Amino acid sequence: MLTALRAALLLLLLLPAASLRADAKPARSAIGKAEAKKMLALATRWMKARPKTHFGRWDLATRKKLLVEAAALGDVPEGARKQVVDILWKAVKKHGPRAPKNEIQTPYGRAWWLKSGTGGKKNGLILGLHGGGVGAGSASEASGKWKLPKTMSMYPQGIRLVHDTWNSVHGERFLLTMIEIGKVQYDIDPDRVFSMGFSMGGTGSMFMAGRHPDLLAAAIPAHGVVPADKVKEPDPDKVGRMEHGLVPNMRNLAVYFYTGENDVNCEPGTFIKAWRQIQELRKADAGGYDLVRFKSHPGIAHTFPPGEPTKGYKYVRDQRRNALPTKIVWEYNNAPWPPGDNEDEDKASRRIKRWMYWLRCERPEDRMLVTAKRKDTEGEHVIDLDVTIAFPEDFTIFLNDDMYDTTKEVVVRLDGKEVYRGRPKPDFATILESLDAKLDRTLTFDRRIKIPEQD
Repeated sequence: MLTALRAALLLLLLLPAASLRADAKPARSAIGKAEAKKMLALATRWMKARPKTHFGRWDLATRKKLLVEAAALGDVPEGARKQVVDILWKAVKKHGPRAPKNEIQTPYGRAWWLKSGTGGKKNGLILGLHGGGVGAGSASEASGKWKLPKTMSMYPQGIRLVHDTWNSVHGERFLLTMIEIGKVQYDIDPDRVFSMGFSMGGTGSMFMAGRHPDLLAAAIPAHGVVPADKVKEPDPDKVGRMEHGLVPNMRNLAVYFYTGENDVNCEPGTFIKAWRQIQELRKADAGGYDLVRFKSHPGIAHTFPPGEPTKGYKYVRDQRRNALPTKIVWEYNNAPWPPGDNEDEDKASRRIKRWMYWLRCERPEDRMLVTAKRKDTEGEHVIDLDVTIAFPEDFTIFLNDDMYDTTKEVVVRLDGKEVYRGRPKPDFATILESLDAKLDRTLTFDRRIKIPEQD
C-alpha cells in the first residue's frame, strides 16, 4: 500500500510538468520578423553599394546615408549578435564579392587565379603565392605545391610582375579581394586562412603575416626576404634597417618560415634578422610570438630543404586563427615597400589598414605602436591601451559576447589612466560595420567603445 501511495504522489508531481511541456510555446526569437526584414533590406542596399573588390571605392555620400539608417535601427537584444549576422549574411551571399570564372576586373585589367579543392564551412583557404620578379612568375608554379587536406587553394597570377609584386599596392588589394571571395562565394572557414609561398611568394607570405595577421591562421614564408636597407645580404648584421610594421604584429600568429644559408637569389640575412627580432620580442612579452618557427638550413641554396614543404604543412595544418586575442601589438607602416609607381597613378593607392583584430584606428599614423590588452577580474573586464605617435581618440575598441561576460562593467585605461567605465550596449550599426570590415563572421562585434578626447 505504501508503494501504491508513493506511485500516486509521483504521478501527481509529474502531471503538471507534463502539462506544462505540452502547452509550452517555442521560445520567441530575439529578433522579430519585422525587425529582421528591416535589417535585411538595409544590408541588401549596403552590399549592393559596397565595392565588389578592394580596387573599388565607396560612394561616401551613400555610405554615410546608410550608416545613419543603421544607427536608427538602434540596439539589439543581448545575445542576438549571431542571429543578426545570419540575417545580414543572406545579403552578403547574394550581393557580395564573387568570381565564378576565377577572375576579377581591376583598373590594371584582368586579374585571375587557378583554384583547386572545394569550399565549405569546415574547409580552409590557402593563398599559394608564386615566385618570380620583374617580368617573371607563374601561378602554375605555386599550384603544384601549396596544399592541405580539407582546404581549398587559390593560386593568383601577379597582376604586374614587378619586384615583390605581392607586397605592392595592387598585390595587397588583389589578395584581400581573394580572401573575401573565399569567405563569401565558397563559404570557407574564416579561421583557417593560410598564406604560403616560395621566393617572391615567400616574401609576399611574410608581408601578409605581418600586415594582416588578423586574417590568417598561419603562414609559410619560404626563402623570401623582408624589405630592408640591404636585402641582398647573407649576413644579418649587415642588413641595416628592416621595414617596420611587419614583425611585431605577428604576436598571435603561427608562422613557419625558413631559408637557405647558400641562397643567392633571396639572401638569408633579412629572414635571420627577423628571427632574432622575434626572439627578443618573445623574451619581453610572456606568451607572445610562441607560434613562430624558423630554420636557416646550412648548405641549401634557392630550393626547398629536405623534408619541405611537408614539415611546414604538418605544423600549420591544425592551426586555427586566434581571432580574439587577449593582447594585440600593432605597429603601422603607411607606405610599405614597394611604393606605387607611374603605373599605379590613377589606378590604385596603398590601402589604409584601419582594423587589427578587435581594434580600429580612424587615422593610423606611420610608425605608431599600439599595445591593447584585455583581462577579466572578478567584476570587470579591463582593457589597457598604450598608444605612441597616433591620436588615442582615433581608436575604437570593439567587443562581443565571445570575449567577456557582458554583465560585467568594462573598464578602459589609456596609458594607465581610466578613461571609460560602463556597460556598452549591443547595437545593429556596430554589427553591420564590423561585418563589412572583413566580411568575416567570426570577427563581428555588437558593441563599441570610442576612446574619448584627451586633454
